[in-house]
Amino acid sequence: MIQLLKLGGSLITDKANAKTPRRETLSRIALEIAAYRRCAGADGRLILGHGSGSFGHIPAKKYQTRSGVRSAEAWRGFAEVHSEATALNRLVLDALREAGLPVLSFTAMDGIRCVGGRIAEWDLTPLIRALDNGLIPLVFGDTAFDSVRGGTIVSTEELFGAILERLPEPSRVLLAGIEDGIYSDFPIREKPIRAVSLPLNQDYKLQYVKESIYPDVTGGMKSKIDAVAGFLRDGTAKEALIFSGDKPGAIERVLSGERIGTVITAARD
Repeated sequence: MIQLLKLGGSLITDKANAKTPRRETLSRIALEIAAYRRCAGADGRLILGHGSGSFGHIPAKKYQTRSGVRSAEAWRGFAEVHSEATALNRLVLDALREAGLPVLSFTAMDGIRCVGGRIAEWDLTPLIRALDNGLIPLVFGDTAFDSVRGGTIVSTEELFGAILERLPEPSRVLLAGIEDGIYSDFPIREKPIRAVSLPLNQDYKLQYVKESIYPDVTGGMKSKIDAVAGFLRDGTAKEALIFSGDKPGAIERVLSGERIGTVITAARD
């Protein structure tokens, strides 16, 4: 089974301080992924993604890039967001490579065309070929050209959704952040929700899901739940986990099959 692991922006950067990577955390996570791959061997098929954290989200909020790019100033902002997103991607890529992982990075700017904020075209042949040859594709939230908005931003979850549609079987989606999962009393954090069963034939509401206090132009936790619901509804994912990657060993354990944090599945009839 192929697993898709996202390293959230709050996990790999200090969201309270602009352009501040959490380098020690990145190095530890890379070593955990490498340890999993050594044990799993050929069965450890993996696609990685990461958020923009205190890099891309700050200029994206300043220029409102996700909602559209039309003026000269907005296009300068578009370029700035891309520059910051790729700068963080370079740091993530370097950490993974230093751990001995055969990672290949794919940018949204190079091959994605959006229409009204949604991915309309993306040739995934190179990414799938990399996966089939034992490499680890790495994607990240970034700017993209849009035939309606001029330009926009695509989130890592949206990239995962497009990838999942091309995979041969339902996969496992793992969203690692700094929270232990979803809480019914956030931000108090005394009432964790260990399992969520989402109905696939009707609208659902999770009233307790709050937005991030830090800049997050792609919607924070609510957008993650929405994306996961879509994966489950489409049958492209068998389950999703939202968990803390901040605890040493957690990412290796989850990749190895352990279910921690909040486990989200489709409701059974």
